[in-house]
Amino acid sequence: MKFLRMLAATLVGGLILAPGPAAAQGAYPAKPIRVIVPFAPGGATDQVARLLATRVSAQLGVPMVVENRPGANGNIGAEAVAQAAPDGYTLLHSTSALGFTAAFGQKVAYDLGKDLAPVSLLIDQPLLVMASNPLGVTNVPDLKAYARQHPGKLNYGSSGTGNLTHLAMFVLLQAAGIEATHIPYKGGAGAFPDFIAGRLDLFADPINSAYPYVRDGRVKALAVTGAERSPLLPDVPTASEVILPGFQMGAWQALMAPAGTPPAIIARVNEAYVAALRDPKVAAQLASQGAVPKATSPEGFQAFLQAEIERWRKVVQTSGIKLD
Repeated sequence: MKFLRMLAATLVGGLILAPGPAAAQGAYPAKPIRVIVPFAPGGATDQVARLLATRVSAQLGVPMVVENRPGANGNIGAEAVAQAAPDGYTLLHSTSALGFTAAFGQKVAYDLGKDLAPVSLLIDQPLLVMASNPLGVTNVPDLKAYARQHPGKLNYGSSGTGNLTHLAMFVLLQAAGIEATHIPYKGGAGAFPDFIAGRLDLFADPINSAYPYVRDGRVKALAVTGAERSPLLPDVPTASEVILPGFQMGAWQALMAPAGTPPAIIARVNEAYVAALRDPKVAAQLASQGAVPKATSPEGFQAFLQAEIERWRKVVQTSGIKLD
């Protein structure tokens, strides 16, 4: 696979050119590290990136400067990192958007397999599948009954065509035999006012951003897309329980570096992030957002990413969904 070939080549080159892992690790880091978040400040990804950067900064002994480069569903920031010097001082804190870009075969100014190196999977956040209060349904059986009684009347929002929130709802609604019209928005923040007002019937969004609306009774949670029920909403069933057996989907986040970054540096950064994710205080803060730590090796993240791309490539091929 592309990532394994790239990683193997990097490792071989590192062994030949580097003065040795100990020396490389001793020299790195010597200055602040930029962490590029390819989404807007204050969002789900930005919150996690800043939380982890604070902890990693303390471990590495240098500032971790989070820089937001939003746009093009995460691809502007990814491109910036792909073109950066492979010296460990520019990192990409990105999301499942990377996998969807590849699954759709979207034309971008970087090659995921050649220009970016995996460092670690970081966290996974399930989505909440929700219904607006004016719709008057409280669970999935209610929703199915409503759909039978009002064929063609339902709609559902997403954070954008081809986005995680679009694909999740598309798959689940098809599995439930429910016909609904897709209405894309430019991010979840733009969808919620219409959703709360009842102009949108259904919506799925990462649990950390959706939970406050459910908690305050402004919308109704129907299902969660994690493998297990969320501790935040233990009475809400999983989508696997009530819609599609075996279904699991999350808004994962991960760390990457420019291809060619020395393996000793990648190992040092991986070590620092894994330690941060295992810190009890960090874990507690992530849990309060419904996030599950998912620290991996670079090879583990590469295998996960490839599997995600293949999984959603099949969905794209069978669904006929196309990016706007």
